[in-house]
Amino acid sequence: MKVLVLCIDRDDDLGLKTKIEGPVIGRHECVRAALALGIADPEDADTNTMLAAISTYEELTKKGISAEVAIVTGDVNVGYQSDIELTRQLEEALEVTMATSVVLISNGAEDEYIFPMVSSRIKIDSVRSVIVRQSKGIESTWYFLVKILKDAKTRKKIIAPFGTILLALGLLLLIPMFTTIIDVANGVPNKSIDDIMESISANVAGIITFVLGLFLVQNAFRIRESIRSGIKRGKRSIYQGDVTIPMFIFAVIIFILGIVRGYEAVTLAVSPNNHLTALILYFLDSSFYWFMSAWLIFESRRMVNAMIHRETIPRGFWSLSMFIVASTFLMLGLIHYMMFSWNLTTADQLQYITEIIIGLGIALGGAVLQRRVRSETWISKEGWRR
Repeated sequence: MKVLVLCIDRDDDLGLKTKIEGPVIGRHECVRAALALGIADPEDADTNTMLAAISTYEELTKKGISAEVAIVTGDVNVGYQSDIELTRQLEEALEVTMATSVVLISNGAEDEYIFPMVSSRIKIDSVRSVIVRQSKGIESTWYFLVKILKDAKTRKKIIAPFGTILLALGLLLLIPMFTTIIDVANGVPNKSIDDIMESISANVAGIITFVLGLFLVQNAFRIRESIRSGIKRGKRSIYQGDVTIPMFIFAVIIFILGIVRGYEAVTLAVSPNNHLTALILYFLDSSFYWFMSAWLIFESRRMVNAMIHRETIPRGFWSLSMFIVASTFLMLGLIHYMMFSWNLTTADQLQYITEIIIGLGIALGGAVLQRRVRSETWISKEGWRR
């Protein structure tokens, strides 16, 4: 009977900051990894979690319990990709240590994701959450704000939504300028280059808002780094017969068509009587289902790849597809309800009521289907376990 003290770094801070690859097994190697991460980033909470795992291991060995300590890491792209890597390393660590149970050490941030992943493979004896005490001298508002903006996890939660709002607002404010440019390009009478210059001057606030939103979104999601890594993954996927790139291109085309349709609707609806909210509703009414279709097409790449390489359809695809379709009907129902309330459409109440009912029905069906379909779990590079 052997206990494995397990520390999990789901977003792979260890690999990103020290280039140490998981799994890290054994006290000596774990101490070396924790020390390297602490030197690379003294304020990373994962360092304290690793040290807590080593401390727990030593407590168990002093009590005469046969134990081992290990660190497993995920991936920078937290979610499906990181969990697949975590699963692979976890099974490798269990195979090497031949442990019969686990003591799970975490910082408490993502226990709801980590716990089921581990408990489905081995018995968990105990879970310890490591909460780091902060020095009173550094708890100023400014320091706290700066640390949040630098942290990769919170950056996506705070900067990304704010930047997206500015980006969307900037686009809406620039609609009159785009309309003027298109009119000049199409040779509309009484429209000239001078009108474009006047429109640009009148929309300086919109331009600044759009550029600021674009800058924040780029920094939040590290778009340039993502493009570089995406190009590398794209080259590998082409050689491996992956359909991700064609499906992505198809989804982008559908997304652009949605923007075009929304823009056409807004252009036709522009008038002194229609305020900004009305224009947003016209845009969403014509483009929202295009956007959701693009999302569905992009997500279906996993289903196609699974059918080609493993001749099976992952359970998650059906639940996600039904969630997307249900969300589409519910959002369209909400949009049409608002348009009906503000007399922006000639449709009657039956339209949005039907859409909401269909959306709720599909959502309920997706929940029932997910409970009934057999679970499918990744176990190794060689295949799937049903």
